[in-house]
Amino acid sequence: MDPWSDFLQFVTSLFQPMAAPPWSAVLVVLVNIALALISIWATNRFTDVEKMKQDMAEVKAWQDKLKAARKSMDPAALQEVASDQGRIMRINSSMMGARMKPMCYFYIPFILAFTILGAIFQGGIVAVLPFNIDKALPFLTGMLGRPTAEGFGLTFYGFYFLVGFGLGNLLRRPFGQSMTT
Repeated sequence: MDPWSDFLQFVTSLFQPMAAPPWSAVLVVLVNIALALISIWATNRFTDVEKMKQDMAEVKAWQDKLKAARKSMDPAALQEVASDQGRIMRINSSMMGARMKPMCYFYIPFILAFTILGAIFQGGIVAVLPFNIDKALPFLTGMLGRPTAEGFGLTFYGFYFLVGFGLGNLLRRPFGQSMTT
């Protein structure tokens, strides 16, 4: 075998005791937290967070002005908003570029963790919701998990994204990177 497959097999055997619930859920939560902290570090290291917040506030103020001008259909207000549109577009593209820099450092650990955890869990159930959500949302079966006797079983990818959406903003808030106000 090649070195990558050997490494993957070694790590998979190392974490085999954590491949079934409830330890699998704990492992996914810990990996999610670790990746979020790497992302936060990279953002703080390679992005001017304060400037980003100022730019976001400026874009939001302009969008509010635009909405008000469209609602009132005041030609002077529409002209004022239109004259600022180029500057706002430059700010938006600058913010997009600033957000991309940390992704260069975050992307490699993210892909590595997903590859390793995907090999550990191999599509098996990682966590079980104590209710059958598939009754209300049948399209989730197969996409995020499958029904079990105890409830709805989430696969690694489904549980990772559920935890990620739940913890992401909570972890970013103390570091001043919250996406909500």
